[in-house]
Amino acid sequence: MKTATSLRVTKDLLTLERGKDEFLLANFRDLRPLYIKTGRRYIKHLLHAVSGLETYDTIVRAFPGDKDLLDMLMEYNIIVPRESSRGADLPPADEQPGFHNKKNMSLYLLVAQSCNMRCVYCLNGKKTYQKSRDLMMSKEVAFKSLELCLDALHPRGFLEIVFFGGEPLLNWQLVKEIILHCENLRPKHEGKLVKYHVTSNLSLLPPDLTAWARRYNVTFLCDVDGPAEIHDRCRPFKNGRPTHSRVAGNIRRLTGEGVRVLLRTTVTSLNQDRLVDISRHHRELGAHSSAFVPVNPFNSDEDILDERLLPSVDKLIKGISKIYKSKLWDETNLYPFNTYAPRLMSGSPTVQGCGAPYGNTPVVDVNGDVYPCIYIVGVRRFHMGNMMDGTFPDMRVLRSLYEHLHVDNTDGCKSCTWRYTCSGACPMGRLMVLDNSDVSERTRAYCERLRCDYTRKIFELILWERGQRAASGILEHAETKRTGAPDIILC
Repeated sequence: MKTATSLRVTKDLLTLERGKDEFLLANFRDLRPLYIKTGRRYIKHLLHAVSGLETYDTIVRAFPGDKDLLDMLMEYNIIVPRESSRGADLPPADEQPGFHNKKNMSLYLLVAQSCNMRCVYCLNGKKTYQKSRDLMMSKEVAFKSLELCLDALHPRGFLEIVFFGGEPLLNWQLVKEIILHCENLRPKHEGKLVKYHVTSNLSLLPPDLTAWARRYNVTFLCDVDGPAEIHDRCRPFKNGRPTHSRVAGNIRRLTGEGVRVLLRTTVTSLNQDRLVDISRHHRELGAHSSAFVPVNPFNSDEDILDERLLPSVDKLIKGISKIYKSKLWDETNLYPFNTYAPRLMSGSPTVQGCGAPYGNTPVVDVNGDVYPCIYIVGVRRFHMGNMMDGTFPDMRVLRSLYEHLHVDNTDGCKSCTWRYTCSGACPMGRLMVLDNSDVSERTRAYCERLRCDYTRKIFELILWERGQRAASGILEHAETKRTGAPDIILC
């Protein structure tokens, strides 16, 4: 009987406070936020009293007139039956490492391991990428990789083919051949969805690129680190000459022809104070979306970036918050919000910060060697075998990554109630920096704060936005039944 039910406040309670009286409550296992516009102290008092009053009936008697409020808190799993085991202490259902029957996969093909730029934070190490050799992928390696991944895909799965480098447009002819080969394979793989994507600096624009992009719905991702005075410091040509004018012109040509171009900024100390301006610049260039990615403090040779290039995490948080609140971009077109927002949907917890430990992002170099992530190409301890000699996939690598990076096995994560939401964030800092004894304390602290403070702030911004949206759109003019009772807005 409901009135005799013994109640308690959920152990998975999330509380956020803002301003003088705003309050947001959610159950980490559910993440349907309950927004309280006013009455924070009153709600806290009620929640504190629940453990002593215990039953539904005694709580209602102690708080006359608040039956609807109590029902609401129970509906949102803020107050739960004392004996309830709903989700308690159980790890969420999760995908396992593997390379068969994949529902989603992004295949990264390093069609060229050389580049015509010299970015100050390049992730490609001179040794692991063998930059001096101007290596280009062969058709045989590319086709074999494509065929293996298509065969591994679920009958209704999705494969994104990412042409990567170096600078992939240096091997544009191969890109076209891969697209045609894939199109010829479509009848064999009917029901599987395939899309093409190019990560390029867009300093090159082959004459037929626009026509191919429009015909095969090819999308592009390009780094634009700011207006010319910033971008040219961060991303010059090899000879030191500026690149912004050419890159911006090529972006405008593509977007003007209806080609989808996504722009990204790598955030460093050189542009940390201009993030809102940069976001506007992305909009002016005609970008489909805007992304802001904190610089990784290492490259694939495991060299550590000069710490003077590391941005202030506080400035990063301040800048990305301003962009989000400015509404320059819809949430679905602003990274990292468009990636993190789906994790706040009820029933979608995960224990890994990215797809690498699952085998969802295989990266194939020019020789056919495979690695689980673009940031660790050439690092032999992460080598997953070779596409051409039958040694791929070496599942020991994925299983080891999965166990090592699982949030329930990670110090600092396993006791955090946010863990199934943030999932430990990008794991590369842990793999390449935190276990490196030569890393400075500043660099180590930078990685830790990105994993926790920055990631948490992104989720908090999304939750507050959802609450405010509900407040303005659902119950903006609602009046409380009792003088002094809180104004409860659901989201």
